[in-house]
This record gives sequence, C-alpha cells and structure tokens, in this order.
Amino acid sequence: MKVIQTFKDIGKLKQQGTQKFLREYVQQLFFHLHKALEPRMPAHLFDLKDYGYIAVLEAGDDIRNLSEIGLSAENDGLLGTVPEAVTAKILIDRRVLYQAEIMHNNEYMMYVLLFPEDFDKQVQEWVDTYKDEEVG
Repeated sequence: MKVIQTFKDIGKLKQQGTQKFLREYVQQLFFHLHKALEPRMPAHLFDLKDYGYIAVLEAGDDIRNLSEIGLSAENDGLLGTVPEAVTAKILIDRRVLYQAEIMHNNEYMMYVLLFPEDFDKQVQEWVDTYKDEEVG
C-alpha cells in the first residue's frame, strides 16, 4: 500500500516503480483536493493528514486488515466499510482503477484506489455492490 499525504509522496511513487498512468491520476486527484480544500496554500506545502489521505492498494495487501489506514481486521477492513462512492476510472492503458471514497467523519474522507483484479473475488463483489457508472 502506498499512502499519499503530501506532494512529496507523489514523487516517491516514481521511485517506488508505480506506473506512470497511475502516478498521473494520483497527482490529478491530489491537485483537485488541494484546490478544493486549501487553494491559497502552495501545493508543495499542502498536507492531506487533516482531511483524509489517498491510499493506493496493491496486490498482496491484506484487504481485510488495513489498520494502517484506519480499517481494522475487527471490522473486516475495506470489506466492512460502506463507502460514500466507488467510481471506475478508465486509465490511459485501458485498465479500470476504482476509487472508493470512505468517510470517517464530517471532515475526514479517505480516497482508496485499487484494481479489483489484484485481489480475491470478494473484493470484486464489494466493488460491484457500491460502484457508480464508469467515468473516462
């Protein structure tokens, strides 16, 4: 799992070998949140820690225990949440990335990005239950 809170974290994605099209989407989302939440603050100083950060899930992550991002095993991790929205994003390479928006309280929403095929059938069923229409 990769956690994005600051602009520097986006740069780390390249160092960690994250695919370019995924990095570009994360950067776009980060700038969108920056503009919506703290438009007067320089982007390089903006920090999502008080608003809810971006988590990119990867194959091998324990989807049922994501306590690092507040989704504990006791509550079945991601599968135990009811997201505000799950939206399909079609990336340049034609892969479909899902963005789940998980509200923790009125001021803190986390964005969880994942490719369901990287996980088991229950994750795909969870996505199918909550997803909206695909957006290009």
